[in-house]
Amino acid sequence: MGEPRHQRQRHRPRRLPHSAQHAPARHPGAENAHSLPHPDAALRRRRGAEGGRDLPRLRSLRLRHRDDPGGRRRLPRHGDLSVAAERIGIGILGCGAVAKAHAEAIARVPELRLVAAASRSRESAERLAAAYGVPAYDDLEAFFSNRALHAVTICTPSGTHAELGEAAALVGKHVVVEKPIDVTLERADALIAACDRAGRRLAVALQSRHLDAPRALKAAVEAGRLGRLVMASAYVKWHRTDAYYASAPWRGTLALDGGGALINQAIHTVDLLRWIAGPVERVSAFKDRLTHPKIEGEDTLVAALRFASGACGVIEAATSVYPGFKRRLELTGTEGTAILDGDNITVWELRDGSPSPVPAAPDISNAASNPMGIDVEGHRRVMEDFARAVLENRSPRVDGREGRLSLELVSALYAAAREGGAR
Repeated sequence: MGEPRHQRQRHRPRRLPHSAQHAPARHPGAENAHSLPHPDAALRRRRGAEGGRDLPRLRSLRLRHRDDPGGRRRLPRHGDLSVAAERIGIGILGCGAVAKAHAEAIARVPELRLVAAASRSRESAERLAAAYGVPAYDDLEAFFSNRALHAVTICTPSGTHAELGEAAALVGKHVVVEKPIDVTLERADALIAACDRAGRRLAVALQSRHLDAPRALKAAVEAGRLGRLVMASAYVKWHRTDAYYASAPWRGTLALDGGGALINQAIHTVDLLRWIAGPVERVSAFKDRLTHPKIEGEDTLVAALRFASGACGVIEAATSVYPGFKRRLELTGTEGTAILDGDNITVWELRDGSPSPVPAAPDISNAASNPMGIDVEGHRRVMEDFARAVLENRSPRVDGREGRLSLELVSALYAAAREGGAR
């Protein structure tokens, strides 16, 4: 990391750019302030579902577009929907752990049908494809040439999302990307622009936004039921073993994971915090590797936030906490407090004595200590909304610009920690 681990530095809160508070489109200069380093050539060659070579021929597709600005209009654009009633053919790109949740979610959405699976590992692609009776690919251009393919869901390492999403949009496919949208704002902007140019829908799998309890909290805050917000905080204190990070070479790297606990494990809850409590104006942060010395990113981060509304808050993000606890979102206003534990509102105490807006229900995920505790129901809702967005010609609930806002906050927290926090 460079300097001594606990060297004291002058620590100043970081003011977020105007873009973090308002419009989420591309903002010149924001990337320079907050983006993480681009992968070097060696790491870029390691891209893929489990960290390996690029899916073949991706580079040739991209260069064709760069060298011939009009080329994208002459590339094959198979699978355009001819009638609104047609089921949308969707393919999975990247066949690691999260791809199984995507496949099961797709199977539960009547408007979708899985038509292909692709991975840099032919074996991984064939294993997933066999479970759903679809063709497998390890060649990207062949995958895109599947005439039944209307859309792609990208389940590769985070630092590859934008590049693969751009390639998909280039040949006329609608795009879903796993969280985060990518690991830098520059790449996120490039993906958003590519989908805009192609007239294709872009959704980001931030599935907590689709769940009943978070949506009820959002509605309550907007309706003023909690009064004026005073505090809004997020806690994601999870546990991951060294074996988890060793199981895939991209995990915990700056180039392909974007960092550590904050951008990977905590981003869903950070996204909820920003979405419900509103724009963040200033941040201050500290991060470190306290229990996983072999990773590049952080396993522990603590931050203080000042919202544009005047409310204050805290973020704690960790994979260093044993045994791992449910994620927690706390909202306190002048009229009361609401707390989300896991997927349920467990505290709803308002001055007016009103009951909780949603009944308690079983948590749909168990990711606090289990990396495989991926919630299929949340992904089903992402896919359902995406399908309807395509068929109804509207933006998905969490589109590229919404996904960018959460990445912008994460990037600002990392920048604040680099510039003034203990390392």
